[in-house]
Amino acid sequence: MGDSEILTPLINSQDSLSSQDQISKPENTNAWGRLYPENEYLKIEDLVKDNYNAGRQTNDVDFQFTKQCFSLKVMNHISKIHFIINREKIGTFGYVVFITDTSANGTFLNGEKIGKDNRWILSNNDKIAVVSKANCVYTFTDKRSDYLNCPQKVREQFAVYGILGRGTFGEVRLAFEKKTSKCFALKKVNRESCIVLREPDILSSLSHPNIVNMESFIDTTDAIYITLEYMPGGTLKQLIENMKRLKESESKIILYQVARAVQYLHNRSIAHRDLKPGNILLSMKSPISVVKLADFGLSKKITEHTHLKTFCGSLAYLAPEVFSNRKNVTQSYIKYTNKVDSWSFGVILYECLSGHKPFAGDHIEEKICKGVYNITKLKLFNSSNGARDIIEQLLTIDYNRRFDFDKILKHIWFEKDMLMKEKVVKLIAEFSNSLKPSNTFSSNKENVTKKIKFCSCLTQDTCSESECT
Repeated sequence: MGDSEILTPLINSQDSLSSQDQISKPENTNAWGRLYPENEYLKIEDLVKDNYNAGRQTNDVDFQFTKQCFSLKVMNHISKIHFIINREKIGTFGYVVFITDTSANGTFLNGEKIGKDNRWILSNNDKIAVVSKANCVYTFTDKRSDYLNCPQKVREQFAVYGILGRGTFGEVRLAFEKKTSKCFALKKVNRESCIVLREPDILSSLSHPNIVNMESFIDTTDAIYITLEYMPGGTLKQLIENMKRLKESESKIILYQVARAVQYLHNRSIAHRDLKPGNILLSMKSPISVVKLADFGLSKKITEHTHLKTFCGSLAYLAPEVFSNRKNVTQSYIKYTNKVDSWSFGVILYECLSGHKPFAGDHIEEKICKGVYNITKLKLFNSSNGARDIIEQLLTIDYNRRFDFDKILKHIWFEKDMLMKEKVVKLIAEFSNSLKPSNTFSSNKENVTKKIKFCSCLTQDTCSESECT
């Protein structure tokens, strides 16, 4: 059934006395959804409450199935409470709607059996059936408009919610996989973008605890949709804005994990080229978090036949050598190296410790190209000699002298802090264990569903706009 048809109730008989009444029934303006009947003896149901039960018993059900609806053979297999529809609030993003199969005899969603005690996401235009997929009872409609804007290929797999962030090439939304209720960040990359397939190509080759995981991607006519691991703590950019600046010990926990991720990339001849706080994701809204590097749209694999020469990235974090090709009208482009990431890393460290970017205000390009910044400012925040030294080794105009990430991680500021390293290992282990699938319901891998316990971070707004040039 197409989206334009969802306002027409579906019934099995044109002779039903109530069918005309059903068609003309006005919608409850307070309803968050509607159930349209697929059976002539059921009626349109406006969903206003957060929880609804459906079954054959007379008490404690909101939608009752009677002998008028089905044959005696089918009714004998309908449970007292056959399925439950409920919705749960996810902070500023609205509500997620679920259907839970409470019957051993089967509840079906779009022709597929959910499985007893499993719950799937319920979203617009989904068909609900009982006992067998032939016994359709309702079609669910959702009043959220955002969901309807996604292509059908996406809507078939995911329920899509509010915006997590926006960038030059697209947007990132919160999404739930329908059959598992697993939460993802769904990134849309517009097809007119030159980097449309670069990010999934690079991410598919990576596996590191400090790099965001890509689950899959969906190719549509106008864009690709990349399903990424969801990090509920938001970004380092938001954390700095909320805390004004970080303690040195807190900065070290975060930047150590970032350095590990970039070292991994460089060992595989990949330059990130857009390191900035907005692309560093956190597991919690706290500096004591697992950190994951994200947004590989500008990343590039360096080979003997490919080089880095494009002017790209976010202005305040660009290395001096990147500006060489900004106004180049000739074909003799100047190549640069993956040490542009080292420079960006130094800018981020300075920003974490001080709450301010080292290069800002007017004539920012000139300041960057001359390496003009105030290192003594960090003394006001009691930064150690080690922290200031590593920044100076990174914000070096001559990239031949600039530290690479092997040297960064061997610097005494990181190398000698064993307690910090142990804490990071523990954080990563705890986070990995929290992502393991639940075995609460079923051993059938296809139908195992983990009931969502929403992270407290989802009760706060995590939207932000990326800094783009």
